Amino acid sequence: VYNDQLFAGGVHSVFLADWELLCRTPMVIRNGQQITYRDSASTKTRYHDLQLKWQSKDSQGFEVAALHYGYEIRGTHVDRYHFVPPSSIRGALRSWSIRHLIHPTLYPALSQPPKDDADGIAAHKICLQKGLEKRNTGCELIASLFGLAADESDTDMPSNAGRLHIETERFAGTGLRPVDVSGVSMKTADGPENARREMAVRNPLDHITHASLSGGLHHFLEVRSGETFKVHLRIINPLDCDLGLVGLWVRELNDGMLRIGALSSIGRGRMEVQNQAYELWTRYNAPRLKGHAFLREEAESIRSNDILAGIWMRYAVPPETLPKFADYLKDFTGGCADVSLS
Repeated sequence: VYNDQLFAGGVHSVFLADWELLCRTPMVIRNGQQITYRDSASTKTRYHDLQLKWQSKDSQGFEVAALHYGYEIRGTHVDRYHFVPPSSIRGALRSWSIRHLIHPTLYPALSQPPKDDADGIAAHKICLQKGLEKRNTGCELIASLFGLAADESDTDMPSNAGRLHIETERFAGTGLRPVDVSGVSMKTADGPENARREMAVRNPLDHITHASLSGGLHHFLEVRSGETFKVHLRIINPLDCDLGLVGLWVRELNDGMLRIGALSSIGRGRMEVQNQAYELWTRYNAPRLKGHAFLREEAESIRSNDILAGIWMRYAVPPETLPKFADYLKDFTGGCADVSLS
């Protein structure tokens, strides 16, 4: 039965997962900003003296959708860098989990309707209560891992903070300012330079006439295939089913069924888990996982500077053991066929 007091007994264990993801196809992470590029070519079919500027469109330039970036202040300079926001990883994992572990009739339970949609809010409440009544609907697992939000004024709605926390590292390249445009190098005078990028063009079709949509032609920046970045997952008070679900995510990422970023429908965002490492840290009196026999106790850690080192017990979790935890998902999903790792 659903319990919104997930940490009432304190924190007794932490599961840590480290991934290095390789972009098998280009990846699009937008931030809503439009920047400008200039083309000195006399025709639209040839590029000449391309220049990208990280500023709003001017009268002599063309708009291009920017690639997500952050910035930091170093001395008197502001340095910008590309990175994949943790929210993109979290959203992709949550969406895949909902689609594959929850029956479609319960989808409204985990989708917050607009405040002015009275009928939608009523349906959301009924569906959420129905989904949380029984453990095997999958709703409890999703709410426990990713959290459950509710309007502050609605005290009857359940809510809780999620046990899953995600961090990402920036792309590690340097001096990569030029942008590839169909084999032509586009100069950039400023902006991030820590990832290889390319500018693509897209022209959506009209759904009625199947002709080019008027005004639909647009350019956007994307991370080129072959780039890598690191993701760190932390699950508080992990259950056996959590480890099984992580194994599912790895499988689906490698198979191209779980993608990161936008435009996955046209082939963007396919990843490969190039490197992976897992650790479980527990208090000496922490509840044991049912799959404890799959773990390997070790004194040394790749995180020798971790605040838990020397205080809690550490277990290494070999990647090949994650599939063995998949059966524990059946208690939360009613034995859904999608949870099989065989």
